[in-house]
Amino acid sequence: MVCSQKKHIPVIQLLQIVKGCEAVRRKYKRRKQKRTITGLVIITLVAMGVLCVGVFAGPLSIADSLNIESDSNDVLEGASRVVKIRDGAAINDTMLVPIKAYFETYFDAMADLKTADIASLFSDPASENAGINQSAMDYLINLRLDQSNDLRMTNYECGLTISKISNNGGEVEVVLTEDHTVNFAFIPDVDSSSSGIEHTFYLKKAGNGYVITEHYKDEDSFAMIQEAVESTNDDPDEVVDALLSSAKDVVAELAAEKEDYNAGDAVSEEADADNEYDAEAALKYAMTWVDPEKVIRNVNKYGVYDTYGGNCNNYISQCLFAGGIPMDDDGDVDTQWKWYGEDVDLDETKSGRSPAWTGVEEFYTYADENTGYGLAAIVDDNVFSGSAGDILQYGEDGEWLHSVIITDVIEDKNGNMVDYLINSNTTDRINYPASAYGYSDLRVIKIMGWNES
Repeated sequence: MVCSQKKHIPVIQLLQIVKGCEAVRRKYKRRKQKRTITGLVIITLVAMGVLCVGVFAGPLSIADSLNIESDSNDVLEGASRVVKIRDGAAINDTMLVPIKAYFETYFDAMADLKTADIASLFSDPASENAGINQSAMDYLINLRLDQSNDLRMTNYECGLTISKISNNGGEVEVVLTEDHTVNFAFIPDVDSSSSGIEHTFYLKKAGNGYVITEHYKDEDSFAMIQEAVESTNDDPDEVVDALLSSAKDVVAELAAEKEDYNAGDAVSEEADADNEYDAEAALKYAMTWVDPEKVIRNVNKYGVYDTYGGNCNNYISQCLFAGGIPMDDDGDVDTQWKWYGEDVDLDETKSGRSPAWTGVEEFYTYADENTGYGLAAIVDDNVFSGSAGDILQYGEDGEWLHSVIITDVIEDKNGNMVDYLINSNTTDRINYPASAYGYSDLRVIKIMGWNES
């Protein structure tokens, strides 16, 4: 949605991001909005089209508690960051050249947390879309620089699976899915993975090759910035400045909260439950239903909501259920948590689903207000008092947008809390640092167990 005369309203007030995992998520594909491309040629490659290669310290694994040492300023020396093109006979090699350049530029910038001129890769570097791409990268770099953890990458490995090529005369649409595994500088022995990030490139002929006309990315911070630009008609740089100004305050508040926790000044709430939560079983499920290279879903037992706002809260609800938290069909809309089928059903019966199973805000409300049968949880405690198996929620400017499950707590050599590792759906992530996300707001839902009455 583009709103035309709203520059006088602060951009933060105008951010309209899809709320939670209940609404239909908007697809940022301008060609689908403006015209239909005819003569589609769809190509699925078994092998990946593009590969960015890095070197890793070891296999995907985490210790029960990770004791990290102080970061070195020279941590990136000798890091291997090479972009290679695999044999992509089904796609013209000249089409891969600008795509390769885009990912090489982006990942090198994110690895060093030093901005690069990615807009110059576009046919019109001054276009709004080129500006959004530049600003989205700059926003994430600056947000990560504001964090106390060293979020540079020592190494990375990125794979792109090309799923569709559509040719309409002089313009080509290339749709591909990104997966990547990276080592962040403050936890270099941990492989942090993401998969299922969809990209759409539009290319046109330029001399003997191709050049990017537009690029869209279906991931949190990119989508957030594009939505803000389209809602306000503001310059992308102005949007990012406003977002970063707000985020800087939030990051500072969270840093103070972590300092209080490590100093022992935080007072945590207590809650009893009739039955314990099996966090180990929840984490086993959480690791089973994510994959570092492809999107996997438990379609035999549950619905899938990636195209309806996101699968994030559906995933964490499944994890909690695997950890022994029973479905709850008792009460009103705010105190039911169940999935027996696709359709929303608020009858106090074992049928349908409740909004709290799939919705971010709705799950928080259930965790906060449920006092009878079912989940016993603590909300609004110190953000850094969580444990493996607890839930984190991310937001921006008061809108809570994303739920993840904590897989481990990272501590330094003195036993101080440094960060969480998390798993998520949409985007699918494995052992990813909580501080590396593109949203700044954060809250914890501590799972205590469940009550029988």
